[in-house]
Amino acid sequence: MGDLAKVPHVLDSREVAEMVGKRHANLIRDIENYIEVMGKNSKLSSSNFFIERTYKQAGNGKEVKRYDITKKGCEMVANKLTGEKGILFTAEYVERFNQMEQADAIPRVTPNPHYRTRMIGTAVRDVGKTAEALEKVFGCRHGMALATASSMVGEAYGIDMTPVQRLIPAEDNPGTLSPSQIAESLGLFNKQGNPDAQTVNRMLQSCGLQDKPRDTSGANLKNAKWFLTEEGKFYGEQKPMDNKRTGYRGYQICWNADVLELLRKALN
Repeated sequence: MGDLAKVPHVLDSREVAEMVGKRHANLIRDIENYIEVMGKNSKLSSSNFFIERTYKQAGNGKEVKRYDITKKGCEMVANKLTGEKGILFTAEYVERFNQMEQADAIPRVTPNPHYRTRMIGTAVRDVGKTAEALEKVFGCRHGMALATASSMVGEAYGIDMTPVQRLIPAEDNPGTLSPSQIAESLGLFNKQGNPDAQTVNRMLQSCGLQDKPRDTSGANLKNAKWFLTEEGKFYGEQKPMDNKRTGYRGYQICWNADVLELLRKALN
């Protein structure tokens, strides 16, 4: 069998906008200007730099344009930056692409086809047992436990568990929204034009949905992480997070869509 065409590594333009401290709309405008200029040279293909995509905006489901940005595209964006901002962005995107390339170098286990069917059956049963253990130890939701277990078991067996993951029943009201996505839905942006997650976190705290550990005087402890209050558990859930870009490993609160209406009322 011939080798499949290698899919290029990319970064989401929303993430790049945050990395360079620009509004996403302004970065899109810059990218489309680059594409227009490259279109004047028949030897250049803008798809080697920027690949147009769309995403659904949190809250209203509206389709919004974004771009997948290749390493070449990041180099072009970096060339337009000056001073410390350009240096930091270059260091950050180079590190990200190096991580992706290193992940490609990790050998994948290819099971013997003669016992593949038996292995799949064993793997599926192991998903159930692993999910049960995750629920018991971590107190997470059943769907989340199944998704995590299928990824862990699939990696251990060297089996693609995507078809199995499609069978996981949807949660009635899953938590999927980050503070940044909530800010974007509510039209809250900071001076740099990025979604104002800090304001959203303060609103969530004032609504009694989340808090931070406090000292004996009642003040929030410095650098402490947010946790859900009892009331907040009706609107969100704490999910494990491993952010390779920032190096943060821990838990992140993800909010369901019901919180948007609550915060809209708080704004009025």
